[in-house]
Amino acid sequence: MTKLATGTALVAEKTDGKIDEEQSDCGVSKRRKVVEVSLSETHEDNTGQEPTAGGPFYTRETQDDSYFSAYADIGIHEDMLADTVRTNAYRLAILRCWEQIRGKVVVDVGAGTGILSLFCVQAGARKVYAIEASALAEETRKVVKANGMEGRIEVVHGRAEEVELPEKVDVIVSEWMGYSLLYESMLPSVIYVRDKWLKKGGLLLPSKATMYLAPITDAEVEDRLQFWEDIGTKYHVDMSALKPYAHRCITRKVQVKPVQMEDILATPAKVMTFDLTEVSAEDLSCVQGAFSFSCYGWSQMQGFATWFDVLFPSPKPVLLSTSPYSEDTHWMQSVMSLDESVQIPGYGLEIQHRWQGRGGETLPHG
Repeated sequence: MTKLATGTALVAEKTDGKIDEEQSDCGVSKRRKVVEVSLSETHEDNTGQEPTAGGPFYTRETQDDSYFSAYADIGIHEDMLADTVRTNAYRLAILRCWEQIRGKVVVDVGAGTGILSLFCVQAGARKVYAIEASALAEETRKVVKANGMEGRIEVVHGRAEEVELPEKVDVIVSEWMGYSLLYESMLPSVIYVRDKWLKKGGLLLPSKATMYLAPITDAEVEDRLQFWEDIGTKYHVDMSALKPYAHRCITRKVQVKPVQMEDILATPAKVMTFDLTEVSAEDLSCVQGAFSFSCYGWSQMQGFATWFDVLFPSPKPVLLSTSPYSEDTHWMQSVMSLDESVQIPGYGLEIQHRWQGRGGETLPHG
């Protein structure tokens, strides 16, 4: 038995990874990209120095300003709207909930371009408050006007925690999910709006979320390190001294990229499942667990991958999945590399992994 990581154990759980809720029946953009993100606001840098907190003038307010500024860029919204798995899942779920939405008041938290608000009006909503904190709000008003829905959709420019609505709402819709579900997600804002503005027994779309974890083989890590050996042949110099630094750069960051299903080495485990009607910000302040994986057979293991599902409680439930076993989405999967690859023998290997993360970030310990 090989211990690959340490931390505080809270739960030990296995899952067969089967999904029996209905998936949205739609296509997906095949564009692929690799984005590297640090999953900790306070983290070690690649030099091994003491942790920093984003710089000497780093505050939550400046972080929020940077976040909202990024979401004013149209490129992010192009990626989200081009993700037909994501967008059609929301559209299908909203329209299937038309009996609960017709004639009711809806709040769209983090409305962006306003497309979810438009879907809600199509489902019969009497009024939609589209809350958008970024400068995109002015453009969203133009979208609402272009669709002839000014009387039904009111764009509210401001942070969800600061806006005042004239009435309680019957429904909350929000696409709040971040990479690895909780990284840079808007879930705390959704929880705040739920507690302050949602009527008792009101509807949340989506209503449940689950995060998964599995060990993987990742040839890209070895290829990226081999680059520093091969580059010397091309330029007749020795650059291999940079391999340890390159390795630290890779293992200190979570890579957001597609994982092939054949690269998954064991049955995925559930990290967490929560109900959006009940979860609190405190519940998300520290997410932790212990997991045991029995690998399928011989391979090299380079790390772990995470992904998530969210469930919409329509009469015929809709499941939006970012699993490697499902259609691609713009979330792809989040990959965390080990400090050293591990040889999985032909008879399989049982792996113990302990996980700890905080709301807004996800941290493997090892």
